[in-house]
Amino acid sequence: MLTVQYRSVGETDLYFLEGSFNAVEAAKFREDVVKRMEQGRIKLILNLGGIDFIDSAGLGFLVSILKTTVKMGGQLRLSHLTPLTQEIFQMTKLDRVFTVDDTDELSVRSI
Repeated sequence: MLTVQYRSVGETDLYFLEGSFNAVEAAKFREDVVKRMEQGRIKLILNLGGIDFIDSAGLGFLVSILKTTVKMGGQLRLSHLTPLTQEIFQMTKLDRVFTVDDTDELSVRSI
């Protein structure tokens, strides 16, 4: 199960994800994110520090949201990758696609 909390920092939405990020959970999360993006919230930071599992659907969601964000003129940054998610990002070469920051504060300043 995936739990998501978010807070707004100015024009930026900061999402805190915890748990498993699989096909079912990614689909639910996508609905929420897309609704907010349609309302003009196109600067996103996803804190993945609480993710203990991510599958190909979860990774596909991240790529999809990145494409949508860029298309809408926004930005997406990731923060707090766990060793597990870091390894997966390196194996799939997604570490070359996403901007990853060590802290949320750095992401907020850089977006």
